[in-house]
Amino acid sequence: MKIRFLVIFFSMIFVHCGYNLASIQKYTGLRRSWTDSVPSQPKEEYMKFIDDLKSPLWTKHNWCTTLPARNYINIEKGVAIQKNFPDSKDLLATAYDDLETFLKAGNIPVNCNRFVIETVHRPDLDKESFIIETDSFRCKISSGDTEGIRRGIFYLEDQMLKAKGPFLEIGTLKKAPDIRRRISRCAFGPIKRLPLMRDELMDTVNYYPDNYLNRLAHEGVNGLWLTVEFKDLVSSPYTIDGGKDAEKRLKKLSNVVNSCLRYGIRTYIFCIEPRLHVIDVEKYPVFRGSNGSFFCPSSQDAYNYLYETVKTIFTKVPDLGGMINISHGERGTTCLSSVPATSPYEGKIDCPRCKNKKPWEILYASLLPMEKGMHDVSPEAELISWLYMPQPQNYIGGDDFSLGSWVYDIPSHTPPNVILQFNFESGVTKKVFDKLLVGGDYWISTPGPSDRFVKIATVAKEKRTSTSAKIQTGNSHEMATVPYIPVPTLLYRKFDSMKQLGVTHTMLSWYFGSYPGLMNKGAGLLSVNSYADVKDFLESLASIYWKKEDIP
Repeated sequence: MKIRFLVIFFSMIFVHCGYNLASIQKYTGLRRSWTDSVPSQPKEEYMKFIDDLKSPLWTKHNWCTTLPARNYINIEKGVAIQKNFPDSKDLLATAYDDLETFLKAGNIPVNCNRFVIETVHRPDLDKESFIIETDSFRCKISSGDTEGIRRGIFYLEDQMLKAKGPFLEIGTLKKAPDIRRRISRCAFGPIKRLPLMRDELMDTVNYYPDNYLNRLAHEGVNGLWLTVEFKDLVSSPYTIDGGKDAEKRLKKLSNVVNSCLRYGIRTYIFCIEPRLHVIDVEKYPVFRGSNGSFFCPSSQDAYNYLYETVKTIFTKVPDLGGMINISHGERGTTCLSSVPATSPYEGKIDCPRCKNKKPWEILYASLLPMEKGMHDVSPEAELISWLYMPQPQNYIGGDDFSLGSWVYDIPSHTPPNVILQFNFESGVTKKVFDKLLVGGDYWISTPGPSDRFVKIATVAKEKRTSTSAKIQTGNSHEMATVPYIPVPTLLYRKFDSMKQLGVTHTMLSWYFGSYPGLMNKGAGLLSVNSYADVKDFLESLASIYWKKEDIP
């Protein structure tokens, strides 16, 4: 039985990674009888969860017949929605439509003047902040931008879900986000990696249908990322065959951006740049950096290439939310890639232009032209520089699993208007059956922050460098094959620490862990609301989903 279990277990891993059963037998030498019981991957047209994500969010509220609590107003007789907030781009149309659908699902007449829900502009409020003022006749939602109004509308809906009826609390409240940007990823978008290497910008599938985006918006997601490479979007005199199919990709990218903005969600391109292999180094040898295989950013040509490339992308797609770039880590980028994150940097860089530079200077030289190229055409867009440093992934006796001291100089020398992103849990430790485990990427069971993240965030806060935390929200490498693991207590601990450390942004997921549901919703609530303690948070979250008697 043990052997059979192991065979099935590893067969499932092979299947999950894209191998069919014939490949499993080829690589393992197993007889077919051992793998007959392992189901093959379903074809995409049979992945029914996608239909669930596309289904309407509101159909019918199963509210009990009850009286409102003290200090609540009953709006069951009908509502008039007065759309007085100026919205020239019609970005709030989806939020107003959602509110009408929500009310109708609770049998509340719309366009009836018994009670008024009004939206108004209040310029003194920060982005996504809102004030709700409710009395016996009117509820006024005020904000300085469309996204504050959207958050206010969704707050009213949550209030009714918690009250188990068409009831609104009388009084005034103000909400403002602590974690201003919550960036996730499409739960069923293709992965531009082995074994399939599918580029979502090259097919005709709509990975961002309206009802799915509406779910994400209700859960507080206000950013989505998708993978690109510079060479696929831009042709340049410095590159070899750059820009092939760029027009097709840019057109679909623009469509994605516009679709998501209708739900208050900004689109971020994710990349690992710059890459030397796309450069014509025979013509431009100055790009060849350390080890002969990394991009040297320390020349005017390098500056021009990075500046013009990023500027072109954001000119072609001006409403992009920004760019998330792994500046050091997963794949080779600049000369700094010669230095492992766990190593001292001395003697590691042999580039004649960079060997005497500090590590932060090399990183700065690559980030500065990208930041300027972006902000010269899109001042509101955000450049997030991700230091991907999960090492070591396995504990070896005697190893202190620490990073090189040079890493902690980077927050002090990140270019202005660049957001520094770091893994929140990488470096945490946990003992299981007396075996010490070290968190690489990524953990939920030990929520962090790791000592290294605390150090990075503390220095960044002192130097006023904005910080983003890379976390997993729905699931992690510990169990990545379920939609989400319902452990909101651990999520509470993550966000509580983020706020204390002054973190303003979070990347909520990698390719997995982005499925809508309880954990996404919890992250959205924790980004905005303050709670007395974890019990207060759990009761607030539970009251949205369950009957009153089930909440405790």
